[in-house]
Amino acid sequence: MREEEKVNKPLFTFEFFRVMLLHFFAMASYGIYFFLPRFIRLTGGEEFLIGLIMGAPAAAAIVFRLPTGSLVDRLGRRRMVVTGLIFFAVTSALPIFASGAGLYLVLMRAAAGAAMVMYFTAIVTYVAEKAPAGRRAEAIALYGAGGFIAQAIRPYLCEWLLEALPLEPINRFRFLFALAALFAFFASLFSLTMSEDEHHPEKHLDPDPWYRVLRSPTMIYLLLPSIVFGTAFSSMFSFITDFTEVHDLGAPSSFFVSYSLTVIILRLTTGRLLDRIDRRLVVVASLAVISLGLYYASISVGRADLILVGILTGTGHGYIFPSLSTLAYDSSQARNRGTSMALYMLGFDLSTMGMSPVLGRIAQNWDYMAMYRVASVFLLLGMLVYISGWRYHAPHAIRRSAGRAHPEDEFAKNTGVLR
Repeated sequence: MREEEKVNKPLFTFEFFRVMLLHFFAMASYGIYFFLPRFIRLTGGEEFLIGLIMGAPAAAAIVFRLPTGSLVDRLGRRRMVVTGLIFFAVTSALPIFASGAGLYLVLMRAAAGAAMVMYFTAIVTYVAEKAPAGRRAEAIALYGAGGFIAQAIRPYLCEWLLEALPLEPINRFRFLFALAALFAFFASLFSLTMSEDEHHPEKHLDPDPWYRVLRSPTMIYLLLPSIVFGTAFSSMFSFITDFTEVHDLGAPSSFFVSYSLTVIILRLTTGRLLDRIDRRLVVVASLAVISLGLYYASISVGRADLILVGILTGTGHGYIFPSLSTLAYDSSQARNRGTSMALYMLGFDLSTMGMSPVLGRIAQNWDYMAMYRVASVFLLLGMLVYISGWRYHAPHAIRRSAGRAHPEDEFAKNTGVLR
């Protein structure tokens, strides 16, 4: 598609809404497992084991993220979305057979994490590439809202099923796991209806190795906010269901729904601003607001506090993810877009895997209040480090990063000979 055509291309198409629906089912499936800590505790596990199992998807993501990024560039975005979702549907069903919190559950959640890596790396790249020029962050924000709509509904559904099903407690959780598999199956069906990838001028070139892409300071300073954001995400979503139960704060749905509704409302009403405001300001402000939300979690005493924590952390999430994703896309060459997305998301994976057991140990040795204070300080420190590399995400630095030539093109330019 020519650049002038892409500028005038509408965002809200039938295909865009189809992708939102696909993402709705994928996130509805994945999010059911945020209730897994209760299953782990029911079968005898404690905080450290909760952190270990909940961190297993991120551990798998670390192994598979970089190869997946290269495959997204080599094989195509659509193909990897379909492959990832079919694999995810299978792995979402396997925890049905878990008898308790042990090695089997760790492995099954790791397999689900590998599947989500394939899907998520590919779908974000696909959405960014399909979006009209100048509305890329808005497109990523709005497609992601589909997942948060599922997140707003899911807690009430899960809590109602866990209370109402005429089954033994452990079998109620197995029913939830079966429901997760069904949602993942629906997502995989919708993925088959996606259109083919956009053509780009570097289609004939092999992607650069990940270590060459990482040499850019622009990419390094994308990893930093991704790492601290991953810590915040892990502290909330790996532990919130257990945190609310241990401290008698009420149903975790108060947090999930306020978090999700905040993201949905902000993205639907202000998503266009993400392409007009300096993305660096958005990243810094988002980290600061999330840090405040984590600190407030450490002094929470009831349902109203949970709602405010959800609003604060949801505000940060609503803006930071589309901003970082667009920075990753805009700063990469066309041949490396999947690899760049994978590298930036790897920071999130490293943090989620590494920090989940650490945060779980802090909560077990002290309490959850201490854990959330530590996470809050960690975010502030990460924000300060990101500010130190402010210049690497200036518009001219982004353009320079995206304009780096492929070695084959450099050779042809200098010698006139194609290799």
